[in-house]
Amino acid sequence: MSVDRPVPSDADAPWSALGDVDRAALLGAALAATVALTFGGEGEWDWLATSVGVALLAVLGAFFRLPRTSRTPSALAEIAALSAVAALAATLVAAAPLQAVISEQTAEGRGCRAAAAVASAVVLLDGQQRQGAMHAAERLAGEGHPATPQEVHALAAEHQHRTVLGACLGAATSRVLWAPALIFGSAVFAVAWWRLRRTA
Repeated sequence: MSVDRPVPSDADAPWSALGDVDRAALLGAALAATVALTFGGEGEWDWLATSVGVALLAVLGAFFRLPRTSRTPSALAEIAALSAVAALAATLVAAAPLQAVISEQTAEGRGCRAAAAVASAVVLLDGQQRQGAMHAAERLAGEGHPATPQEVHALAAEHQHRTVLGACLGAATSRVLWAPALIFGSAVFAVAWWRLRRTA
């Protein structure tokens, strides 16, 4: 969090403009986090989401300044808004590492891998899937991408494995993302409130 800003006045236009920058940074970070969570919540979480979350936290830290006084309801509202947006960004930061832990260290992760293996085996053992692979190989050859039916069938099974595993792990991770969001948001609120009362 940057240096506290003084209370803007009519004679102090630059600080008023700085307040607009604070609100714009907060609104922009909230919008970006919401979009990232909406579109990233389907399927597997990747490390790009973590990078986005770190960038949003950097924007908040660089451009948001605490109000000078802690005695107004608007000051408390600003801190609450900052904490909520920081919590959203924290979910993006935590998603991929948490998913890795769930995948390797929990029974739910083992269940996801088992479900993916079963889905892949179903593709390999299904007679209709084999027939479909033959037709797909002929179509690919006609498009200038020759491949044997066995190769097409194996690739389809591998794709099914990745899709099922990613969807299962992503859903398992999304169900527990509230925990890091709550912890980080509460910590930001507590630190911001403490700093505000100290400097008021």
